[in-house]
Amino acid sequence: MSAGGDEVRMGRFTLDDLDEARALWEATDMWLRPSDGRGQMELLLARDPDLHLAARDGAGRLVGTVLGGWDGRRAYVYHLAVAPDRRREGIAGRLLDELEARFRARGALKAKLQILVGNEASRAFFAARGYLPETDCEPWGKELVPGGAPHCRGC
Repeated sequence: MSAGGDEVRMGRFTLDDLDEARALWEATDMWLRPSDGRGQMELLLARDPDLHLAARDGAGRLVGTVLGGWDGRRAYVYHLAVAPDRRREGIAGRLLDELEARFRARGALKAKLQILVGNEASRAFFAARGYLPETDCEPWGKELVPGGAPHCRGC
């Protein structure tokens, strides 16, 4: 995959990538929560180290991420992001394809994700990849620690 000869390679996302990833996520207007802090990310990365991917350009700059979770029953997609200047090059599709292959290798039958209300670009991307909104159930959650899960964006 390249744009102007700039090859993009995928590899494992590690804790060493977190600061650069947070800057990427902020540049893509991703909603970051307390669970995206270093301590919580360390727990996620330790649990399923092979389900977290980073895409880097020829200069080594982080241009895409996707994180995955597997609870033994369902697979979860988190933090699929591509640098704004590298969109429409197929990076997100490559990251998602690889993550889904890794989910299948673990025995996952279904992958789930959440899209913020109003994020039409993400809705269009995931719909084109076969993901559908689940209207037969509604997401519920409980804040286990103060500040652990804001009830609304900007609250």
